[in-house]
Amino acid sequence: MARILKREAAKRDLIAQWVWYAENAGIEVADRFLIAADSTLNLLSNQPGIGSPFFVRNPQLQGVRRFPVSDGFERLLLFYFPHQDGVELLRVVHGSRELERLLAEGFLG
Repeated sequence: MARILKREAAKRDLIAQWVWYAENAGIEVADRFLIAADSTLNLLSNQPGIGSPFFVRNPQLQGVRRFPVSDGFERLLLFYFPHQDGVELLRVVHGSRELERLLAEGFLG
C-alpha cells in the first residue's frame, strides 16, 4: 500500500479549510472536502507523477508537484513531493493565492 505523509503545515491547512467550509457552507460541505482531499491523496500516492511540476528557485522545494483536489474542490491545490512508495503532502493552498509571495513567506512552515 502506498504511503501518504502529511507535514504539520499541510495538516493545519486541511483543518483550516474544513473550518472555513463549516462556517461558510455547512458541515456537510466541510466533510465532503475532507473526503475529496483524502480521495485525491490516495490517487496521488498510487500515481505520484500525475501532478504538474511546480518550478521554484528554493532548493528545498525542488521536485515539488501540485494537483487539484477532486469532486468540486479543484480550486484547492495539493502541493506534494512524489516518492517511490507514495507522497509527502506539504501544503493545501487555494489557487487564487499569490503563490510566489507564499513561497517567499515560508511555504513549508
